[in-house]
Amino acid sequence: MASTQTPLTQPAPQWRATHSAGVDQLAQSISGWDQVYDQTSPGQFHGALTELMLGQVQLFIESSSHALVQTCKTWAGATWFGIPVQHRPMVRVDGTGLAPGMLALHSGQDDFQLTTPDDFGFLGIVVQTEWLRQYAASEHSELPPALLTQRVLQLPDAALEAFRHWLCQLLIAQPAQVQGLTSQGQQLLLDEAVSGLVQLLTHGQHGPRENVSAQHARRMLRRTRDYLQAHTDRCVTVHELCEQLGSSPRALQDCFRKHLGLSPKTYLKAQKLNEARRELRRADSSCASVSDVAVRYGFWHLSQFAADYRWLFGELPSETLRKRNA
Repeated sequence: MASTQTPLTQPAPQWRATHSAGVDQLAQSISGWDQVYDQTSPGQFHGALTELMLGQVQLFIESSSHALVQTCKTWAGATWFGIPVQHRPMVRVDGTGLAPGMLALHSGQDDFQLTTPDDFGFLGIVVQTEWLRQYAASEHSELPPALLTQRVLQLPDAALEAFRHWLCQLLIAQPAQVQGLTSQGQQLLLDEAVSGLVQLLTHGQHGPRENVSAQHARRMLRRTRDYLQAHTDRCVTVHELCEQLGSSPRALQDCFRKHLGLSPKTYLKAQKLNEARRELRRADSSCASVSDVAVRYGFWHLSQFAADYRWLFGELPSETLRKRNA
């Protein structure tokens, strides 16, 4: 993935389409990413991913039936660009809202967090960052250094809509139409994709300036994630989280509502239930029963755990375990 080949020496395009019956399957579907998806709205989940690899460039369209908090990390040295298939409220990139006419992006080695609503579709483009800069320079379209450090870019509606339409048309086409291209055709397709992206970025204006309050909220959310990852053996309470973050309950509530669209209590419960679900689905898990999983993840009331689990995922934990053992 970290290759620095020129466009003229790219391998043949690789096309994959997958359908997923669970958030973990969807998170693991995309090539080269390290991701964890947590489902936050109730019901049986389904999702789909169509991915096209064109050498240095990864193009994809992902759909999800239920609201998610996605912790994402793309391949080293790359920049991700995201465009909603249709504008939907409550889409956030590291807590920054994605309004109409905006493009989401992330560049760097750290992971980032996406918050997405029910029935959502996202178009994605991942490009090797330095390669993209060189390509832009070859087209006399220098990308300002600060441009790729933003979380969102404001773009002219017409330019964004034209690129969105082109990308949708490409990714819903039959695989044979792309895989059957000659080398020259593949090169033209790659040039069209990257040139279109570069032209779009030249119109980009920085999104809303991140104020001190937003920076503080982002740090709080990062510290929350780190603390939860360090304490997977029990259910962390809102009171405990407030103590660890040095925050009042009201301030924590405001932070979560504004930047995740969830209350702290809802987020903590959903995150823990998703961890338990991943354990129940793991083929190599050392937990042989539902009660083993419940104990491992700090659920001391087994019947309440089963009821909460069924409410969120649309099935009992015993059903999930049975599918793993089938």
